[in-house]
Amino acid sequence: MPESIPLFLAAVAVGCYIQTVTGFALGIFVLTVVTLTQVASIPVTATALNIMNLMLGAVVVLPRLRQVDWRLIALSLLGGMPAMAVGVLLLGYLDRNAEHVLHLLLGLLIFAAGAVMSRRPNQRDTLSSPPAFIGAGALGGFFGGLFSIGGPPVVYQFYRQPVAATTLRLTLVTLFAITSLGRLIVVALNGDLTSEALHTGLIGLPLVALVSWLGHRYPPRLSERTMRRLVFLLLMFSGAAVTLLALLG
Repeated sequence: MPESIPLFLAAVAVGCYIQTVTGFALGIFVLTVVTLTQVASIPVTATALNIMNLMLGAVVVLPRLRQVDWRLIALSLLGGMPAMAVGVLLLGYLDRNAEHVLHLLLGLLIFAAGAVMSRRPNQRDTLSSPPAFIGAGALGGFFGGLFSIGGPPVVYQFYRQPVAATTLRLTLVTLFAITSLGRLIVVALNGDLTSEALHTGLIGLPLVALVSWLGHRYPPRLSERTMRRLVFLLLMFSGAAVTLLALLG
């Protein structure tokens, strides 16, 4: 269990709200807080995030399944699932043998996520080719397996498509929920699904359900441009802080 449950739950609440209104960021925000405060380990937090992502997907997506683009999900999973398994195995190795490298990779990934959110990608007139979704899914799956943060490559790819913003957000939340289930299965088969990870994930479920409902019912009264800038600043600052901690550690 996290050493400071109130701090952990506060991070979950903020990350969950951001993910509900943008499509991603739960894992990024929670892992940033956990790494900077050292209230829990990265492997435990990553697995707990999978459990919470399943709840988020259930609350946000189940009533709106018809708005999900299942073709984009299928293509992304085709590349994402195998890469995700590789990421899980690498996480176990780095956690045991090179923890500072693990923290450095996390910081760089968060920083990259901020760069992705800094501007809206140029929207295409037609959907990208299947290999483009498979490739983005593979990259996102790898980082999803490593940190439960598969957002940046997939978010960038999705937001380039000529698809309604609501459909994109729901599709992303669905994709991350399915990926989280797959990751939990891989972690369990690898013998790393600990009681600590399960308990940490379960304590956040009521909060995730509540905040995700609030995020959908009461979205922020901000323009997309303003929201994007705020998330960009948050991620860039978080990534820089985690990277600096890894370099000084």
